[in-house]
Amino acid sequence: MHTISPYLAEFLGTMIMVTLGCGVIATVELRRSKGHGDNFFTIAFGWGFAVAFGVYASHHYSGGHLNPAVSIGLAAYGEFPWSKVPGYIIAQVLGAMAGAGMVYLNYLPHWKATGDKKIKLGVFATVPAIHNYFTNALSEMIGTFLLVFSALYVGVNFTPTLTGSELTLNLNDVLKPIAFGFMVTVLVIGLGGQTGFALNPARDFGPRLMHAILPIHGKGRSRWFYAWVPICAPIAGGFMGGSFFTLYYEGRASILLFISIAVAGAVLAFGLWANKHMYRSKSAEIIPAFEDTRATAASAAATYTPTGEIPVIKRSFFE
Repeated sequence: MHTISPYLAEFLGTMIMVTLGCGVIATVELRRSKGHGDNFFTIAFGWGFAVAFGVYASHHYSGGHLNPAVSIGLAAYGEFPWSKVPGYIIAQVLGAMAGAGMVYLNYLPHWKATGDKKIKLGVFATVPAIHNYFTNALSEMIGTFLLVFSALYVGVNFTPTLTGSELTLNLNDVLKPIAFGFMVTVLVIGLGGQTGFALNPARDFGPRLMHAILPIHGKGRSRWFYAWVPICAPIAGGFMGGSFFTLYYEGRASILLFISIAVAGAVLAFGLWANKHMYRSKSAEIIPAFEDTRATAASAAATYTPTGEIPVIKRSFFE
């Protein structure tokens, strides 16, 4: 069987994942798309299957990490050599950039048709529902911890091999990618409402960089002031996921466990500091048009114009 470089496999798998995943967001969010106006569940399931098919494409050759946080988490557990982590991360970022470029080309006429700059950025990178550095980082950290921790025990459980006269079926290759994809789906649905969930530094950084580079019509800023959250928090969460799995599965606490806890604490402490000292854009907050905040309620009351007659409700015979 032909063998390709694991770094090329990571590039191709990440490209497939980002092309399909960001493509789902574009389908739902961009104006005049046939899928415009669909819901969060479409995006969650789309991303889940995007991850699954990216892993299918690369799993046999590279392990199908597609995510720096996964590579770091597996290295922390001892299942992956630290020496390969930098090369995997570079391949993943480049693959994410390539995937974002394909989404841009696929929806070329829709960027001009879409006026909202935040929506255009949201196709490529994550935008928080409520911009709070500390809680955003905490959410990304919890999600990526569960992602890596769960990926490890899925890998432990799916190990049997069926062998026939002409067919060898490794259930790890067949079932693990789809299980990993459903894991992403349920994480996004269950916990992703705050940040949209990057869970993956390459998935956010690569497309965000392409958003900054590409000639997208009326794109606005790439919001680099927020970019550290989907980069640092998933790395901290993935690091803890791999380190805690050593304690859970093997019953031993390595020095990496304490280092990962310290890294996570440093990221959260920086989030608290950032809330007071770093720029936070109000336009980064997604506020539904129908939400009855004080400002919108007061505005509606001040501008309300009565239409038609006031209906008269007749008393019921049984009152």
